[in-house]
Amino acid sequence: MRPAEQLAAERARGNLQLAERLRCARRLRTLRRARRIELRAERRMIAAWRRAAELRDAVELRDAAEPANWR
Repeated sequence: MRPAEQLAAERARGNLQLAERLRCARRLRTLRRARRIELRAERRMIAAWRRAAELRDAVELRDAAEPANWR
């Protein structure tokens, strides 16, 4: 193989290796981002459940405390 062809082949091989590393890095970055979004959504859902339970309890206390003729 002539030096110019060899250099081109090495450059092409290096470019392919770089592309593969970048592809893996992008995939990992995407997975990490998806996991962060998922965790944030889970925290928000738990907070909503807690808030709903607090509101339910408040309504039940209010209903238990008010006289029957107010309903």
